[in-house]
Amino acid sequence: MLNEAGYVPSNSERYPLGGLVSAIENSFQATPEVICSKHDVKEIRLCFYKDFKPRNCLASKTSCPKYVSLPTYVALGRNETEMGIERISGDFEAL
Repeated sequence: MLNEAGYVPSNSERYPLGGLVSAIENSFQATPEVICSKHDVKEIRLCFYKDFKPRNCLASKTSCPKYVSLPTYVALGRNETEMGIERISGDFEAL
């Protein structure tokens, strides 16, 4: 959903926080909670009622600035083969 709205992971690009929140609200019909560390988005939390219907998250104060980055994922330590996964033509298959 974020990719479709033009928000792609990048360690250098910064996006308006309001735009990210709006893209999520438009898809889920509820306001998320966004957690940041400095200018990087660390978590996007979606909240639900017990019947799994989306609801607005009750965040008191955001830890995010007006413009944020969506850092790319970096695996820590283990490679795909060590985890029992083999890359085949761009897809993953269990060994």
